Amino acid sequence: FQSHKIDIRTNGGKVIGLGTLYGNTDIHATEKGSVNIEKLQGTSINISTEYGLLKTKYLYAETSSLSSEAGDILLGNIHVNDTQVLLFSFYFLDASDGTLKASTHHGSIDVYVSQLRKVDLKSQKGSITVKVPASLKAYLQLSGRKVDVSSEIQLKEMESTSKDDHVTISGHMNQKDETDKSIKADAQNGKVYLKTQSWIQSVKLKS
Repeated sequence: FQSHKIDIRTNGGKVIGLGTLYGNTDIHATEKGSVNIEKLQGTSINISTEYGLLKTKYLYAETSSLSSEAGDILLGNIHVNDTQVLLFSFYFLDASDGTLKASTHHGSIDVYVSQLRKVDLKSQKGSITVKVPASLKAYLQLSGRKVDVSSEIQLKEMESTSKDDHVTISGHMNQKDETDKSIKADAQNGKVYLKTQSWIQSVKLKS
């Protein structure tokens, strides 16, 4: 389906797209209404739900805003210049080629990062899990009540500090001095996990 402007509202219903929606898109689903669209492409993509699922496998946009008051958001491959996600529970499977900002209040954040410029994740009361390929090059800064880095990941120039039951670990993965590509995760009252995961494993999750 192709249009310059796509504006959809539903009160408790389902918005389903089996193909591709082309155009600047604004979708708002209230109550338990859900949004499940295979592919979205446009300059501006804005989608919000209240209690229902928000799911898309492919999103191509210059700017996008994805939000849910108390529902889950499940995303596949995202290619955007700027994405902001505000939600209750967050499962982001692949952050590709851009800047990702995600924040939750109670919900957890689970993200697979394969390519990036900057990733900034924050959760007030939930946990944050960051999965990366073993070959990823990035600067990492991880903060939480507990920070668990997989033994398979070796951080260079690693620093660890503790203050008021809050641990911060920073270091470089597969590089030394560069900071233009970075992952920052801050779980104010939760735990942060850094794990390795292959691209093939992430594809299986998205199918």
